[in-house]
Amino acid sequence: MLSKLRNLHRYFYQVPWCVPTWGWKEFCVTMNCILTGHLSKGPYPRRFADAVKDYLGIAYALHTNRGRVAIELALRAIGLDKNHDVILPSYICHSVLDAVVRVGARPVFADVGPDLHLTPETVKTALTAQTRCVIVPHLFGNTAPIDEIETMLEGTGIALIDDAAQSFGSRRAGRLVGTFGDCGIISCGPGKTLAGVAGGLLVTNNREIYERAATISLCQENAIVVMQRVLSFWIWRRLRKYTLPFKIIMDRVFGVKEETPYVACVMSNLDARIALEQFYALGKNTQKRRYNATILLKALGPLANYNISDLSHNSTLVKLVLVLPPKEPTPNQVINLLSNAGIECQKGYVPLHLYMRNVSVFLPFTDNLWDRVVCIPVDIEYKGIKKPLPFTEKRPKFESSQV
Repeated sequence: MLSKLRNLHRYFYQVPWCVPTWGWKEFCVTMNCILTGHLSKGPYPRRFADAVKDYLGIAYALHTNRGRVAIELALRAIGLDKNHDVILPSYICHSVLDAVVRVGARPVFADVGPDLHLTPETVKTALTAQTRCVIVPHLFGNTAPIDEIETMLEGTGIALIDDAAQSFGSRRAGRLVGTFGDCGIISCGPGKTLAGVAGGLLVTNNREIYERAATISLCQENAIVVMQRVLSFWIWRRLRKYTLPFKIIMDRVFGVKEETPYVACVMSNLDARIALEQFYALGKNTQKRRYNATILLKALGPLANYNISDLSHNSTLVKLVLVLPPKEPTPNQVINLLSNAGIECQKGYVPLHLYMRNVSVFLPFTDNLWDRVVCIPVDIEYKGIKKPLPFTEKRPKFESSQV
C-alpha cells in the first residue's frame, strides 16, 4: 500500500498544461493570506506593481485582476471608440480580442511571420485610414520585432501597445518587453513567466494614459472567489490527466457552457502575493526553463528540427513551439506521444478570424501554419523523459524540411 501511494504521482502528468509549479514559499504565502483573511484586500497588489515598475524602469503601473482588463484600460485611456480600428494578430488568444470588443473598437486582423508573430510588413498591410492602435503580443516566451514596428509607427499618431503577457522578462533589441510603445501589458495567469493564477498590470511612461486609466472604476473581487480559484490550482488542476477527459465527457453530456464574461477588478491580495514570489524567482526559473528546454529538445530527436522557439538568453521560454510539416507527423501524433511521456501538450491557437462571422481576410502565413502548431510547456521541475519517444528510437518516416 505504501509503495502504491509513493508511486501515485506517476499516474498523473509530470508536466500538466498551464498549471504553475509552486513550491513551499507559494504554499506559505497562500496559507498566510487565508488564515489572516487578507485574500481580496491587502498591501501586496501595490507592492507587486511597484516591484515590476522598478524592474522595467517604467514610471507608472496599474494593477488589475486580468491581463485582458489591463488591455481594456489601455484602449480606453488611449481614447478608442467605435470609429477606430485596432490592429492585432489573428493568431493570438481571444483575451486580446475581448478587450477590443468591449471598448467598441473595430478589430483588424493582421498576418504573422514564420515565427507566428506580427512583423512590420504584416502590420503595414493591415493599416487603414481609421487605425488608431496596434497591439503587438509576444508569444510563448519569445519576442516579436516590436522595435521595428515601433520605428515604423513613429510620427503616425497610431498608439502601440506592447503585450508582454506571455514573455515578461524577455528582451528585444536590448530592452525588456513591456517597455516599448505607449504602454505595456503584464499578465500573471497560468502559462506565463509570472505563473500565478490571475492578475495583470498596465505599465507606461505616459502620465496622461496612466491618469486616464486610473480614473476608470474597478471593483474588488469576493474573497471566497479568490480562495476557490487559488485552491483549484493547488488541488484538482494537477490531476488533469484524469479530470480533463472527465470534463470533456461532462461537457458533451450536459452541453458546453459559454465562458462567463470577465469583470474588471483590481488585483486581489492573494494573487499579488503569489505573483510577487514568482517575480522574485524570475531569473532562477528562467534559467531552469532554458536548461530543461535543451534536455527536452534532445528527447524530441528529429522533432526538434521543427522547433521555432528562441533558445537564446533573450527568451524566457515558457513553451517550446513546433511547427510541423504538412504531412507527417500530425499534431495529434506528437501530442499523444508526449502525453504518454507525462507531458500535457496542446495545439496552437485557432486564428480569431475563423471564429468571426462576416470577416473575410486573406492571411497566408496564419492560414497555412496554425493547424500544424504544437505547444509544449517547459516546466521548471521537468526531469526528462524516462522512456525514449518512438520517433527517436529509429529513423522517422518523415523528413526534416523548412517551414
